[in-house]
Amino acid sequence: MTASVCIIGSGYSAAALTLHLLTRGMPADRLAIVGPGQLGQGQAYGCVSDNFRLNVRAGLMRLWPDQPDHFAEWAAVNVADDPNARTDAGDFFRRRDFAAYMADQLASFASITDISRYGQRAECLSQVAEGWRITLDDGTALTASQVVIATGNPAPDWPMKNPPADAPGLVRVPWRGDWPERIAPDAEVVIIGGGLTALDALHSLHKRSHHGSVSLICPEGMLPPVQTNWQNATPLRWPTPLRGSGFLRFMRRNIGDGDWSRTEWQRRFESLRMNISTAWQSLPEDDQARLMRRMGWLWSLARFRAGPQATGSAQVMLDSGQLTIRRDIVTGLTAGADTTRHLVSLGTGRRIEADAVINCSGAGRDRLMARLIDDGVIAAHDTAPHRPRMTTTLTLVGPDGTAHDDLYAIGPGTAHVVGDILGAASISRQAATLADRLAADT
Repeated sequence: MTASVCIIGSGYSAAALTLHLLTRGMPADRLAIVGPGQLGQGQAYGCVSDNFRLNVRAGLMRLWPDQPDHFAEWAAVNVADDPNARTDAGDFFRRRDFAAYMADQLASFASITDISRYGQRAECLSQVAEGWRITLDDGTALTASQVVIATGNPAPDWPMKNPPADAPGLVRVPWRGDWPERIAPDAEVVIIGGGLTALDALHSLHKRSHHGSVSLICPEGMLPPVQTNWQNATPLRWPTPLRGSGFLRFMRRNIGDGDWSRTEWQRRFESLRMNISTAWQSLPEDDQARLMRRMGWLWSLARFRAGPQATGSAQVMLDSGQLTIRRDIVTGLTAGADTTRHLVSLGTGRRIEADAVINCSGAGRDRLMARLIDDGVIAAHDTAPHRPRMTTTLTLVGPDGTAHDDLYAIGPGTAHVVGDILGAASISRQAATLADRLAADT
């Protein structure tokens, strides 16, 4: 049997596309999904720890674009054992609660069991008469008329040359939250990275009454600001056409130089962000690359704010002197003379010994995309060569410059082309648009 559509991936992006296809009448027995784990969890929501929370309030976790309060209403009925969710900035539920919500939404379709599921990973793709042949990592193969790569954020890699082998005390992939109990309460800990995952790690350590010293190493030397209870953000209309300098001027004019921890600053930022993807797509690729080099780190800090619970824990640790934030980069990680201790080398030449090192440096590279580029199935992006060349309509492009009209990608791996597509709501809108196209073509 040749599937009409094969979705490669099993996290949120894949589940969102599946649900939107089913609502558009796509027969479930014409769908195939490739990827391990429970559909809808992935790296983002497949957490076992209660201390890993959503970093936006419940009302902004939008699977169904036309029902913005759907998750918040579901959580009000189905999440009764989380008194710590409520804050002055809104309700920030656990990541595992959103995974349960996704499972509930999938189970609401009786035909979901008719979808062909493959728990292996896709190894490579090749064109055949029927469309695409997908070879899995155990040698199994299937065919599909159309393929969507929805692999989400790949598991993190250590951010240095010659990365260490797995060892006790080294946490390469922290997203599941299954590591805190392996770290002694008095352990000296180094956290690599200063984004939301680092705050999740700090929050988990604090909630477990960790009292050992913690050093956080990041190039910016600062943590993301906390979420505020912003309301009534009105979408701004970006001018067109734009170059990079005009893009920056428009941002500065509408956000201003105020305190970014204030509610009004975030409200203005959210107004700006609502149409930013369209403006980003209109920029020349060279301008996109220059903007990312110049302000990508600052955009990430402003865009990905932390939940109040995690920020509160980090502040307690800072105020007590337990947490030290170092503005630096990690250049090496090796085992010391005592194999239970690890030696962290920094860009400034300093070295820090630690009992545990937690890698919060961000996602690694998508190995399937890299394989497709190496195999000459798709082309690499000109200014981001580790990412694929693709159109703004989500089709991947071959080495000859021709777009494949039956090979797509959605989710975080498309952000370099389509813009701000990293949150649950924006991924769902992207999935809904692609589902319209796939359903019409099938």
